[in-house]
Amino acid sequence: MIDNKLRFLFKNQIWHIGGLITLFYIGLQMIDLESNSNTFLGVSSKDWFFLAMLTPFIHQFYVWLCWRIELCWKTVSNTIGLKSYTIIFFILFSIRFLFGIGLAFADYGTWFIPGWIEWIVSLIFFVSFFYTIYSVKKYFGFKRALGIDHFDTSYKDIPFERRGIFKWSANAMYLFAMPVIFGFAFISGSQATFIFTTYSVISIWLHYFCTEKEDFKIIYNQKEKG
Repeated sequence: MIDNKLRFLFKNQIWHIGGLITLFYIGLQMIDLESNSNTFLGVSSKDWFFLAMLTPFIHQFYVWLCWRIELCWKTVSNTIGLKSYTIIFFILFSIRFLFGIGLAFADYGTWFIPGWIEWIVSLIFFVSFFYTIYSVKKYFGFKRALGIDHFDTSYKDIPFERRGIFKWSANAMYLFAMPVIFGFAFISGSQATFIFTTYSVISIWLHYFCTEKEDFKIIYNQKEKG
């Protein structure tokens, strides 16, 4: 039961949204792409960087808003529905990665020229990512990954997953999957991609502590993700 729904809607969001805006600004100040004439698919490095940096903000703003208005008033279920929410979620989630990859191609070699050591480091990130996706598919389920527990109350009785990669962390998707863009940063030697990935990874943890963790207290009756 949510005592004050409007208050819960914005709970911790000054830290979440404010943190995203602050990190976005810092990231833009850390790099100068004005003299970089590289392009990929006809888009400049500068534009790739700006678009990539924008995607975590849009994605997490969308998820926060949908999750909270659903928990408070069932607004998503009564308007666009779970299917439309899911489609938009995966589009934004995919763009978040694809723009980072596009940036890596556009900004190749601006920090260092990658060698075999960087390829090995990248492989570690890629293996971790694919094992996480395998574990999500086999044990956790993609529906739970997109937040179906905010829509379907039956999920409150399902225990948190501890098999596969979730044996090492209940937050395996954030810990092992989200940093995969670091793999592309290492094999591209792109300074801009390192900055974007750092921003993206810190942002997803902001989302967890400010939005998801608070939501779990409502969904799972004060139980929190371990």
